[in-house]
Amino acid sequence: MNHLDHLRKLMKEHDVQGYLIPHADEFQCEYTAPYAERLRFLTGFTGSAGIAVVGETQAAFFTDGRYTLQAKEELDTQSYDTFHISVTKPQDWVKENIEGTLGYDPWLFTPNQLKSYEEKAIPLKPINGNLVDQIWGEDQPNRPIDPCFIQSIDFAGESHIDRAKKVGEKISENGAQKALITNPDSLCWLLNIRGDDVVYTPLVLGYALLDADGTYDVFVDLEKVNSQVYAHLSPQGRIIDLKNIDDHLNSTQLKEVKSVQVDPNSIPIALEQMLKDANVELISKPDPCQLPKAIKNATELEGMKQSHIRDGLALVKFFAWLSQQPLEGETTEWTASLKINALRSENLHFYDLSFESISGYGPHGAVIHYKVTPDSALPIGRDSLYLIDSGGQYFDGTTDVTRTLCFGQPTAEQKDRYTRVLKGHIALASAKFPKGTTGSQLDILARNSLWQAGLDYDHGTGHGVGSFLSVHEGPQGISKASNTIPLEPGMILSNEPGYYKEKDYGIRIESLVFVKEISKGKKPFYEFETLTLVPLANNLIDKELLTTEEINWMNDYHQQVFKALAPKLVGVERQWLETATAKI
Repeated sequence: MNHLDHLRKLMKEHDVQGYLIPHADEFQCEYTAPYAERLRFLTGFTGSAGIAVVGETQAAFFTDGRYTLQAKEELDTQSYDTFHISVTKPQDWVKENIEGTLGYDPWLFTPNQLKSYEEKAIPLKPINGNLVDQIWGEDQPNRPIDPCFIQSIDFAGESHIDRAKKVGEKISENGAQKALITNPDSLCWLLNIRGDDVVYTPLVLGYALLDADGTYDVFVDLEKVNSQVYAHLSPQGRIIDLKNIDDHLNSTQLKEVKSVQVDPNSIPIALEQMLKDANVELISKPDPCQLPKAIKNATELEGMKQSHIRDGLALVKFFAWLSQQPLEGETTEWTASLKINALRSENLHFYDLSFESISGYGPHGAVIHYKVTPDSALPIGRDSLYLIDSGGQYFDGTTDVTRTLCFGQPTAEQKDRYTRVLKGHIALASAKFPKGTTGSQLDILARNSLWQAGLDYDHGTGHGVGSFLSVHEGPQGISKASNTIPLEPGMILSNEPGYYKEKDYGIRIESLVFVKEISKGKKPFYEFETLTLVPLANNLIDKELLTTEEINWMNDYHQQVFKALAPKLVGVERQWLETATAKI
């Protein structure tokens, strides 16, 4: 019996006519531990965003613009219809194609995630015990138990005791006695701990019940807690085994607690139900750690600056190495990705990659989140464009950078498209904006030049970035989608417009920037300062499309890159940098 047939058999036993399988774990992590890769197990999809809906005779898969091409390649299209999630919503497909009740795992969905189904009057049924897990059986990987560790105050810039007290004050202002912290990145930031529970993001999977006075209960697998971490955490609270959270959140344990703040965007429905069963008033507010975590302190900003210098050196060494290769079939997307990963790993304070390096030549560059393997890798040549999107996790910062290169003679079209992407990148990087401005209001700056040519890209322009935490961090962002969070000094975002010609080539220019104040007065104004120090591709620029101000920005940026990196380079690598940062 194949997986779909087995799932449909279990659905029948639970009297549901449809079942939701998200790419999610009970912590709503972007990257999930192997045990939680249920969507991959069932469908074969390896991306980080998607959801499948299985009916009695039909099945559908939904993902965003980063993964639509990948989904068509990885899924069995005879079994699954694939859809762009912004064009066809899962709830609309369910309404049209499934008659009856839709089952779901209450640990994998938040209240807000199911609202759209409820609004369509779709009957929903929580099923305890994930149905995909039952199919997976003994082959399902174990949950991670690697030890967690302390993030030094030398990198955090603030003690976990002070952070807990400050966040506790916000909880009290919101009229709650406690807050249930369900985002692992918030947990790690709040308590200055890190872990190795998921790939590429140094997270400890767990929850915290934070009191308004700054004390807390931490729910983690006790096997991960060594004596140092115990000594770090125990003065301010209790450490409770994660498997006992249901006992702790019952009516007896919480009998003195009248109100708990929860974030409906991140709390699993299963935990919400436990609190309801304990007769606790739920105060729905955003995660109280989210905004202070996004606004980096001076120590975190300095760490990001230093980690970006080291990261820039790794990229320059990589590009210098590539420029020396014959590029006649021996260097592939795969071997190139191994090279940049190795160079980055030599850096001071390196911990891991911040995501799987995206190394795409020619048509693979047009797959926005292309996943290279030894079998899929194309040779890197001189006839098309090469896109490399990569980043590192350092104890003092997190990096994410994309550059597009051409080792031969670019076409007029490629130069036009690259220059338009560059114009958008410069427009955003050099923007000045008043306090209260959101990323959504700035998004058009990055797209305008492409729009004038009838072109666009199918992803956001910018995401928040953590400090030795998630490379994709909220609540701020820059995209067409509405975002009501104003940009504030200390926030770090990516600036990454792009252009993708399916089955031909892809272009993306991505640097990280942070928000800084440039004037106070009655109406404070802000601007971005670029953190990333990696040259852009001068040979892909159509200078006629650039204004004098844009040319000056390019030359100033390249001078900044050269000044920061050149003293640490010699020989071929310094020579490459001199050429790459030459004035245009």
